[in-house]
Amino acid sequence: MYAKIGYVAKFFLIVVLLGLTSCLTSNSQVNKKSSQSEEEVSLVWFAASPLKDTDIVSNAEAKLFIEDIYQTIDEKIFDPAFKKQEREQNFNELIAEVDKKQNWSRSQLTKRINNQLKKLSMSHLKILDPIEGEKLFRLFEEEPSSDLKSDPAVSAEIKDEIGILRVKSFIIPQITKAAVDLAKAQLSQAKVILIDLRGNGGGSVSSISYVIEDIIGADKIIDTDRSRRGLTMEEPYIFRGYFEDSINFGGEAEIKLSQEKGYIQWRTRSHAKKDSRPYYILVDDRCGSACDAFAATIQDYQAATILGVRTMGMLFGGEAFKLKWHGYALIVPVTQVISPKGRIIEGVGVQPDIEIPECKNGGEQCLEKAIELVIDNRYSFFP
Repeated sequence: MYAKIGYVAKFFLIVVLLGLTSCLTSNSQVNKKSSQSEEEVSLVWFAASPLKDTDIVSNAEAKLFIEDIYQTIDEKIFDPAFKKQEREQNFNELIAEVDKKQNWSRSQLTKRINNQLKKLSMSHLKILDPIEGEKLFRLFEEEPSSDLKSDPAVSAEIKDEIGILRVKSFIIPQITKAAVDLAKAQLSQAKVILIDLRGNGGGSVSSISYVIEDIIGADKIIDTDRSRRGLTMEEPYIFRGYFEDSINFGGEAEIKLSQEKGYIQWRTRSHAKKDSRPYYILVDDRCGSACDAFAATIQDYQAATILGVRTMGMLFGGEAFKLKWHGYALIVPVTQVISPKGRIIEGVGVQPDIEIPECKNGGEQCLEKAIELVIDNRYSFFP
């Protein structure tokens, strides 16, 4: 999720915003997607859009736009049968509502469609307008700032012999293996490690591996994911480790592998070394997507104590596709992700081992309470 690519693949960041012919009206025609619509989505697609959210569109054009959206969902969703009946009903309700007005502004229509899509209760299903899309894709297509005053995705500090590793995002290139290694080195003298994932909205499975292999050890499953292409495959392709920063800038290598294989089991490296220090993981209700996956994997292996509140439970892998309006794109769940023990986290989330109510809604006392809990257990790791 990912720089210098035209679309967003595995583990789409969800908190930043955060043919279906059978469900179409009988007299409507669905245009086949043009070759242009199949081109990669990029920052330019949003930034160069001539359309404004105040533009007025006719009832007929509004319905064509809706048909384009639902056709895209039907063609790209990880399983054509997933909530098919609900999708058909959802579409018909929307068309009926649009029929009641002769004209719509683009902002009114996209807001109404997004509200309708939310009723399907699927993560990574959303229209991006030019403003939202440009803001989001700048994260994927621009290198992290070298400004010392900027807020890095990875940072480290030691408090009372507790090493706090703050990981704000798993998005490449916002996070890099080099940055993680540097932060780990700064915590070499800590007696216990607290990984702070508050507000982490997700990113790449490679960047999960940067952090998680120290906790769960060598050749351990991180997660297994399957796209539409992999539905008929009996055995997953196994990939161990991650792509180094030099070849994984933006996650291109990871995306290509996911597209090629369709059914993949991601594992830690065969020669990974487990850290013997006690680990605690702090999560909140803004921890989603790849952050959900991280917490689920840790919990499946009982490799660390999870603190905080239930995570978002938004663990489909999303991908962005162009829509017929220039500068508009649709994020569709194209991958189903399963935890090492076969748990489906989508719609469920990860319940912490020790709940900290202060962590709800970005509570200011969350980290302080977590540190207090770790210190209360100091007899188990301090001399």
